[in-house]
Amino acid sequence: MTPVNTWLRGGLLTLAGLQTIASVWQYFFPRAFYDHFPTVRLDPPYNEHLVSDVGGLGLALTAMLYFAAVVLENKVVMSALIGYLIYAATHFLFHVTHFGNFSVGEALGVGTGLGIEVVLAVLLLYVAWSTRGAADTATSRPRS
Repeated sequence: MTPVNTWLRGGLLTLAGLQTIASVWQYFFPRAFYDHFPTVRLDPPYNEHLVSDVGGLGLALTAMLYFAAVVLENKVVMSALIGYLIYAATHFLFHVTHFGNFSVGEALGVGTGLGIEVVLAVLLLYVAWSTRGAADTATSRPRS
């Protein structure tokens, strides 16, 4: 495995791991997530349906990221990262434009944490995009 593939796999597993924690918590324990995940309680009133649906969608993203990390096929990696990046960027954008009830520390924590996820996804997507020809050649196998 090339160093680039090792980095891609590590990055995909990092994003998948972070998403797994939040998504499992949201889907299986929506009330606990709403009550105890930092800053979530500052959002609109609790809605079990909404929280568990978001958890289910997060689990779908998680599955895509884990699958991409295992197969490391360029098109799969880029698809998973594009989907994840859309989610992460819109999530980040919402939070950085809705800090009304947040303390400075909470705003910095949310903005930084979500921002790091966006930056990591962008970097991984850049690496996948810039190495797409080499990755396709490396993963193709002769047909019998």
